[in-house]
Amino acid sequence: MLRKLDLTTKRMWFGLGVLALLIVLFGFSRRVAEFSRLNDQLDREEAYITELAATQQSLQDRIAYANSEAAVEEWAREQGRWARPGDFPVIPLPPADFTPQAPIPQAEFNTAASNFEIWWNWFFYRGP
Repeated sequence: MLRKLDLTTKRMWFGLGVLALLIVLFGFSRRVAEFSRLNDQLDREEAYITELAATQQSLQDRIAYANSEAAVEEWAREQGRWARPGDFPVIPLPPADFTPQAPIPQAEFNTAASNFEIWWNWFFYRGP
Protein backbone atom coordinates (compact mmCIF):
# COMPACT_ATOMS: atom_id res chain seq x y z
CA MET A 1 0.00 0.00 0.00
CA LEU A 2 2.26 2.48 -1.26
CA ARG A 3 0.57 5.57 -2.26
CA LYS A 4 1.60 7.54 -5.22
CA LEU A 5 3.48 10.74 -4.56
CA ASP A 6 2.36 13.77 -6.44
CA LEU A 7 4.85 15.90 -8.40
CA THR A 8 5.21 18.60 -5.71
CA THR A 9 6.14 16.04 -3.04
CA LYS A 10 8.69 14.43 -5.39
CA ARG A 11 10.27 17.79 -6.07
CA MET A 12 10.37 18.55 -2.36
CA TRP A 13 12.14 15.24 -1.56
CA PHE A 14 14.50 15.74 -4.49
CA GLY A 15 15.34 19.29 -3.28
CA LEU A 16 15.93 18.02 0.27
CA GLY A 17 18.17 15.27 -1.10
CA VAL A 18 20.19 17.76 -3.16
CA LEU A 19 20.44 20.08 -0.14
CA ALA A 20 21.65 17.21 2.07
CA LEU A 21 24.18 16.20 -0.60
CA LEU A 22 25.49 19.78 -0.82
CA ILE A 23 25.85 19.99 2.96
CA VAL A 24 27.81 16.72 2.99
CA LEU A 25 30.00 17.87 0.07
CA PHE A 26 30.77 21.24 1.65
CA GLY A 27 31.63 19.55 4.95
CA PHE A 28 33.86 17.08 3.13
CA SER A 29 35.55 19.90 1.20
CA ARG A 30 36.19 21.79 4.43
CA ARG A 31 37.69 18.70 6.05
CA VAL A 32 39.93 18.04 3.03
CA ALA A 33 41.19 21.65 3.16
CA GLU A 34 41.88 21.31 6.90
CA PHE A 35 43.66 18.00 6.29
CA SER A 36 45.86 19.62 3.64
CA ARG A 37 46.72 22.53 5.94
CA LEU A 38 47.57 20.18 8.80
CA ASN A 39 49.75 18.03 6.51
CA ASP A 40 51.69 21.14 5.45
CA GLN A 41 52.12 22.12 9.09
CA LEU A 42 53.29 18.59 9.91
CA ASP A 43 55.90 18.77 7.14
CA ARG A 44 57.19 22.11 8.46
CA GLU A 45 57.35 20.83 12.03
CA GLU A 46 59.15 17.63 10.98
CA ALA A 47 61.74 19.71 9.11
CA TYR A 48 62.17 21.92 12.18
CA ILE A 49 62.55 18.87 14.43
CA THR A 50 65.15 17.43 12.07
CA GLU A 51 67.03 20.74 12.17
CA LEU A 52 66.88 20.78 15.97
CA ALA A 53 68.14 17.18 16.13
CA ALA A 54 71.09 18.09 13.89
CA THR A 55 71.83 21.12 16.09
CA GLN A 56 71.66 18.95 19.20
CA GLN A 57 74.06 16.42 17.68
CA SER A 58 76.46 19.20 16.71
CA LEU A 59 76.35 20.65 20.22
CA GLN A 60 76.91 17.23 21.77
CA ASP A 61 79.94 16.76 19.52
CA ARG A 62 81.31 20.14 20.57
CA ILE A 63 80.75 19.30 24.25
CA ALA A 64 82.52 15.98 23.84
CA TYR A 65 85.46 17.72 22.14
CA ALA A 66 85.56 20.47 24.80
CA ASN A 67 85.84 17.81 27.51
CA SER A 68 88.67 16.00 25.70
CA GLU A 69 92.40 16.31 26.30
CA ALA A 70 92.93 17.53 22.73
CA ALA A 71 90.77 20.61 23.36
CA VAL A 72 92.64 21.42 26.56
CA GLU A 73 95.97 21.02 24.75
CA GLU A 74 94.80 23.24 21.87
CA TRP A 75 93.55 25.97 24.21
CA ALA A 76 96.71 25.86 26.34
CA ARG A 77 99.02 26.25 23.35
CA GLU A 78 97.02 28.69 21.22
CA GLN A 79 95.10 30.92 23.59
CA GLY A 80 96.65 30.31 27.00
CA ARG A 81 100.17 30.57 25.56
CA TRP A 82 101.39 27.83 27.81
CA ALA A 83 104.38 25.67 27.01
CA ARG A 84 105.39 22.21 28.09
CA PRO A 85 108.72 21.56 29.74
CA GLY A 86 111.31 21.40 26.97
CA ASP A 87 109.36 23.67 24.59
CA PHE A 88 110.96 26.86 23.34
CA PRO A 89 108.23 29.49 22.94
CA VAL A 90 108.91 32.05 20.24
CA ILE A 91 107.65 35.60 20.49
CA PRO A 92 108.06 37.49 17.20
CA LEU A 93 109.43 41.00 17.63
CA PRO A 94 109.33 43.83 15.09
CA PRO A 95 112.60 45.03 13.56
CA ALA A 96 114.65 47.41 15.71
CA ASP A 97 114.24 50.37 13.35
CA PHE A 98 110.45 49.93 13.01
CA THR A 99 108.28 52.76 14.32
CA PRO A 100 104.53 52.29 13.99
CA GLN A 101 102.68 55.22 12.44
CA ALA A 102 99.17 56.13 13.44
CA PRO A 103 96.83 56.71 10.49
CA ILE A 104 96.01 60.36 9.90
CA PRO A 105 92.28 60.90 9.48
CA GLN A 106 91.31 63.06 6.56
CA ALA A 107 88.48 65.49 7.18
CA GLU A 108 85.85 65.60 4.47
CA PHE A 109 83.89 68.78 3.91
CA ASN A 110 81.14 69.37 1.43
CA THR A 111 82.14 72.67 -0.19
CA ALA A 112 79.71 72.38 -3.07
CA ALA A 113 76.85 73.90 -1.07
CA SER A 114 76.26 77.66 -1.22
CA ASN A 115 76.06 79.82 1.88
CA PHE A 116 72.29 80.08 1.45
CA GLU A 117 71.93 76.26 1.44
CA ILE A 118 74.17 75.94 4.49
CA TRP A 119 72.11 78.47 6.46
CA TRP A 120 68.83 76.95 5.23
CA ASN A 121 69.91 73.47 6.37
CA TRP A 122 71.14 74.87 9.66
CA PHE A 123 67.73 76.38 10.46
CA PHE A 124 65.35 73.89 8.82
CA TYR A 125 67.21 70.56 8.73
CA ARG A 126 64.90 67.68 9.72
CA GLY A 127 67.51 64.95 9.98
CA PRO A 128 68.20 61.84 7.93
